[in-house]
Amino acid sequence: MTEQPEVDARHDSIVVEGEDADHVLPPQELDPFTPEPAPPRGTRAPLAVALVVIVALLVVVAVYAATR
Repeated sequence: MTEQPEVDARHDSIVVEGEDADHVLPPQELDPFTPEPAPPRGTRAPLAVALVVIVALLVVVAVYAATR
């Protein structure tokens, strides 16, 4: 059997050893596991209003279809 490469605790990347390790791996600021920044504070209310409008339209369409 072939020898498996050594992996770190996350089990999704290969541990690179040697002098050129920084040239092989991307810098930490490009880590794909970095969470996205939170949306601005003023976006929650308009989103809630839009959701209520969509739900109200769906209810009106459903009631209209049920009475026809």
